[in-house]
Amino acid sequence: MNFHQMRNIDLRKELKKRGLQGYSSLRKAQLIEYLSTGIHPLKNPKKAPAIVEGEIHDPSSEGIEYSPTILGGTTDNLPVNQILSGDCLEILSSFPDGVFDCCITDPPFNMSKTKGLGWAFSSHVTMQEQWDIFSKDDYFQFSVNWIKEVLRVLKTNGNLFIFGSFHCIFTIGFILQNMFDRRIISQIVWFKPNAQPNITCRMFTESTEFIIWAVNNESKKAKNWTFNYETMKAMNSGKQMRNMWEIPLTPRTERKHGKHPSQKPVAVVNRIMLAGTNEGDLILDPFSGSGTTAVVAEQHNRKWIMIEKDETYNQIAQMRIDELSNRLFEENLIESQSLISHGSYVDELC
Repeated sequence: MNFHQMRNIDLRKELKKRGLQGYSSLRKAQLIEYLSTGIHPLKNPKKAPAIVEGEIHDPSSEGIEYSPTILGGTTDNLPVNQILSGDCLEILSSFPDGVFDCCITDPPFNMSKTKGLGWAFSSHVTMQEQWDIFSKDDYFQFSVNWIKEVLRVLKTNGNLFIFGSFHCIFTIGFILQNMFDRRIISQIVWFKPNAQPNITCRMFTESTEFIIWAVNNESKKAKNWTFNYETMKAMNSGKQMRNMWEIPLTPRTERKHGKHPSQKPVAVVNRIMLAGTNEGDLILDPFSGSGTTAVVAEQHNRKWIMIEKDETYNQIAQMRIDELSNRLFEENLIESQSLISHGSYVDELC
């Protein structure tokens, strides 16, 4: 199907068939990106294969111990394609040096102690999550600690993408540049065209988030990092991809297994994944939340390891991954049956 030759109205109809709605404000290039990248939910979620609610893989059942002596400095014994439940600093400390190709993560923003965010459809709300409450000094030290561990387990010149709001992004940038001398390649601005309105009338509507893209090497030595320029150009109708991304908030279809207060839409992580990683790469997310990084990595044949301390979010993530695996299996089965029926499969074997 050639999406570039379709009218906008037909592109939106195609999105609607795939269960994606509310994208009337998107330009043609963005509509094409949603359709061409393969990131879309089931047409009818009710027909999805049954998933056992609450079933989470327990690495300890396989006798895996998270210690440097067990992991032995290679990726062979790493718990690949698994969600690890626990404190990220403890688990990260058990990994050997330089094993991950890329880290994509959305750390706590330290917003929960603010009086109110000032946006809601019907009320002035606050974000009160225990995992997001720090004093100013504690948050700085926590950020130093996890960034230090992530840089240790990342390969030299490996990519690091970190989400943040104004509450934390300057702190993270300062730590990367001034404490670890890491090169920041770009700051990506995610613009949300359907951001929730501000009802206090005392500030601008918060409609952006930031993504720091850094490389794991000293600023003057950083080179040969992964950036799939041609892929990004193709996704942007043949034009250079800019660092301002207009992508709507997480749609309801991506929240059907449960809600996370800061869940990122698949479309944002999808663009990061295709820009900064290659097939077969090992991806880390030490604050995996509802598992969006794993979902996108799985769809694009990347290996992954997720870390999350909240069991409720681990369950949501596992259900999302299981649903994707079932859908990919069904799609591959249909494709194989089609090849066999047309004789192509036999030709390929010969």
